Amino acid sequence: MTRVALVGAIATMTSQLGACDWSLHRMQDQPRCVSHAATELLPGGACDLVPPEGTVEASEPAASEPPATVPAAYASPLATLERGQDRFTRFCAPCHGDAGDGDSAVATAMALRRPPSLVDATVTGFTDDRIATVVAHGYGAMPGYAGSLALSDRDAILAYLRVLQHRDVAVGELTAAQRREAMRWLR
Repeated sequence: MTRVALVGAIATMTSQLGACDWSLHRMQDQPRCVSHAATELLPGGACDLVPPEGTVEASEPAASEPPATVPAAYASPLATLERGQDRFTRFCAPCHGDAGDGDSAVATAMALRRPPSLVDATVTGFTDDRIATVVAHGYGAMPGYAGSLALSDRDAILAYLRVLQHRDVAVGELTAAQRREAMRWLR
């Protein structure tokens, strides 16, 4: 390209760019709705609209889906536990350990806060709903798995976790109904 052609190309680009708005604040200076103020952006001219019924404020965590007692996706409690073990091994064990005790290679590398044991008294006292909410939406450094795990898989993980939490309980410490169920599985 000759010098004359280069100067002409630069002049053309400069004239085209001169028509652009180069304000660094153009995203901040856009028309927007301000509470208790009039606006031309919305019908009725007011920013204070009543949200549709059933909406949740963005800063408020959404209610978790209630866990099903027995997921319909699995034919038997044993199939549910096997699926829960598989999903736990893939999604939970890398941080919480195969036994759920918080002992894993990932946990030892976490300097600030290690993943908690899921089999200690604090977590065993959590309600099923609280655990389901943490699995779905995450907590602290733990991501939420609602987008990665179907509700039936999250329920299966919960069922398997409850088994892990009671693995060291003596049969004599179980209620009569729990003892009957345990004896059925031990035969």
